[in-house]
Formats: sequence, C-alpha cells, structure tokens
Amino acid sequence: MKKIMILAAAAALVFASCAKSEITSVNEENQHAIGFGAYTPRAITKAAAANYVAPGANLPLIANADFDVFGWITANGTSFTGSNGTKFFDSWYTVTFKADGNTDGTKNAYPDGLRYWPTGTSPQWLSFYAYYPSNGTGITAPAAGLGKFTFTAQAAAANQIDFMVSDVVKDKTYDNCTPTKGTVPLVFHHMLTKVVFKFTKTDVDAVVTITGASLSGIKNTGDLTTAFNGTTTSMTWDNQSGSEGYTVGYPTSALVYGTAYTSGNSADEVAADVLLMVPQTIEADTQKLTITWTVKSGSDATVTNTATIDLNDIKKSDNSHIDWAQNAQVTYTITVGPKPIYFTGSVDTWASVTNGSIEVN
Repeated sequence: MKKIMILAAAAALVFASCAKSEITSVNEENQHAIGFGAYTPRAITKAAAANYVAPGANLPLIANADFDVFGWITANGTSFTGSNGTKFFDSWYTVTFKADGNTDGTKNAYPDGLRYWPTGTSPQWLSFYAYYPSNGTGITAPAAGLGKFTFTAQAAAANQIDFMVSDVVKDKTYDNCTPTKGTVPLVFHHMLTKVVFKFTKTDVDAVVTITGASLSGIKNTGDLTTAFNGTTTSMTWDNQSGSEGYTVGYPTSALVYGTAYTSGNSADEVAADVLLMVPQTIEADTQKLTITWTVKSGSDATVTNTATIDLNDIKKSDNSHIDWAQNAQVTYTITVGPKPIYFTGSVDTWASVTNGSIEVN
C-alpha cells in the first residue's frame, strides 16, 4: 500500500560579484584588478558532494568552489546585445570562491591570474556571464560563452553537481557597478531538477522497513542552450535522452508513522539523499520507482514486498500532472505498509410492521 504526495518549488541562487578590471595605464595605483566577491546573507550546510549547493535564495557557494566567467567588451556607449561584443577574456575565466566570501582568479595565467577594468575618460564597457561549477563533471561548455552546453547527470547521487548558469550582466565600467564600484552582481539559476524521496509508513502496529529503492528509465543527458537578446538571458533544454537507473536514498531503520524520513533537515538534505537530474517530461510507462520493503507484525513471519510505481501516475494534490522542471524541486513522500481491513456495523430497520388481533371466548 502506498500513499504519495508531491511538493514542488523553484529556487534561485544570487551572487554579487566584485569585479575590478583592465587598464592600459602604467600607474599601478590606478589599476583595478578583477576580483569576484559574493554577498552571503546566510550560511549553508556543506553537503557530502564537493559541488552540491543546498536549496534556497541568496546563498554562497561552498568554500574553494570554482565557477567560470565569460566576458565581452564593447565601445563606451555601445550596449551588449549578445553578439556584438568581442571577447574580453581569452576563454572562460576561472574564479575561486573563498571561505571569507571573497574570490580570486589566481588559477588563471597572464601572468598572475588578474584582469583589469578599462579606464580613461570614456572606458570601454564590459559584460559578464558565468556557469558553475568550473569544469564540472558532465558539463561541456560552449567555447564562445553563450550557446549550447551539453550535460550528463552522474550515476551516483553523491557525485552529482548543481549545474547553474547566470544571467548576463551587461555594460559595466568600474564606476557604474553597484552597490560599490567594481561590483558586478551575478545571479545564478539552477539548471537541473532537484528530486527528493521521503518515506513513512501506514498507521499499523507492525515494523515496516525499506530494503531498496531505485529509479529506472531516467533521461540523463541533454543540451542546454543559452542566449541573450540585449535584455533577457534565456536558458532552454532540449534533446533529453537516455534510459538510466539511479539508486534512491532510503532509511535503513524501521519507518515511523507520520514522520517522513530524511537524513538531512527540511531545508538542506545531504547529497546522498538528493538527485540532481536533467529536466524532463514524465511520460507514461517510462520513468519508474521500484521499492522493496519488509513487514513484521508480532510473532508473524517477516513478509517481503515489492512495488514498481509509474511516476507518470503520481499527481499533485489538485490531480494535475507533474514534470521535472528546470530550477524546480520535486519531493515525493511515499507511505508504505499494510492497509488494515476495518469493519463497521449498522442495523437495518424492520422492513414492515403487521398488526393482528383475535378475540377468544
């Protein structure tokens, strides 16, 4: 017996990056090297995987995580439209997020890793765009910055990454950045679907224990195309393919009625309990969840059960269909265990009443 509920939520991750960039002056006092710093309204719990970022808004990257930035340069007064700029960096520029909230570019050559803001009475304008994590396993980034990424989700949940790309921040000079000079606000968005499974049991006097949980038929690869029209950065998935299986995290101890299992907390589940998946349509008879569990009641023998659930059959509380959408979280709560047979009793009224009489002398 299973009871399934769905919760879905989208989350965006915001970073404000401090950038100080290139000049031609030989006066070192006037040089402003590009550095990136992120504002961190609250801390997050570091998950098991090095590249996992917990859900929520306005969170920092984990310490020593790298992201890559692409930059374009246009003439002063010429707005970047997505195709009219020339490359500011030779290629993707790697930035390291530090524990103190600052970042550096020392992993790059040239020769000390630094880049500088253009200066002068009419400095050229810079535009920036980024993806996370730098050189992440399964990510192939476009050589020209914007364009087609290819992505493959890793087989083990603990090795999966929170693939993100940012909006384009355009037309910046050292002086027109806010909230402080040289600060470029990069807003990152989750490109994957965060999928979480939780387990509880029916209200029975029996020991119910999950012994296995896995997904099958999952599309694990796809293309993400990013573009900029001068105002909006678009991020679109297509060509999703594959039919892969994934192990689902489950409790190793007996389930407790009314208490949904998660080994993390309500906000930040650890990586082993979270799947970061390619967004996809959940189709009939395609993506499935298989679970096994045992039931032990009193002195009765332990009974092993298996169920395969078509994810397409799972609906939201309003009975609408649910897909794995980009930048969204889907939580499945599965209630397993025997469903007791209960009886109620009622008494029907007499069908009719007949009165008779007789007089005896």
